[in-house]
Amino acid sequence: GSLGVGPGQGDISWWAIDDAGVSDRGCFFDDEYVFSANGSFSNVLGSETWVEAWQGIEADGCGVPVAPHDGSNAATFTYDEGAGTITLSGVGAFLGIPKANNTGELTSPDDAPESITYIVELQDASTMIIDIEAGAGVWWRYKLIKR
Repeated sequence: GSLGVGPGQGDISWWAIDDAGVSDRGCFFDDEYVFSANGSFSNVLGSETWVEAWQGIEADGCGVPVAPHDGSNAATFTYDEGAGTITLSGVGAFLGIPKANNTGELTSPDDAPESITYIVELQDASTMIIDIEAGAGVWWRYKLIKR
C-alpha cells in the first residue's frame, strides 16, 4: 500500500505495489526525498533507481537514474499548510514516481515540468501521504516514511 494508482484520491484499486513488487523494486524503495530547512529539495537516488521504458531505456527495471529525474538539477519546495500542498520547483524534481505530474503522465523525460504540486497529509512526525491527480481521474498515492 505504499504506492498505487486508481480513479480517485486515495483509491489505489487499479494497481498497488505488493510484497513481490517491493522486493523487485528494492532500488526504488531506498530513494530519498530530502526537504532542507533552507527550502531546497533533493532527489537522492543513489547509483540505481526504478526506471521505465518511457525514460528511453529498453525495459522497466533497476538502473541508472535518467536525467532530469536523477537529482542533478537544483530544486526547491514550498509547503502550504492551509492548502495541504507541497510544490516542488525545478525541472526533474519529484515525489514518488517521476512520470506523474499535474497535467498527466510523462511519455518523455524531455517533457518534465518546471514544477509539480502534490496534496500532502502529514499523518505523524514520520509519515507523509502524497496524492497527485495525473490527468483527469488518474490518482497516484505514495506513502513516505522518514528515516
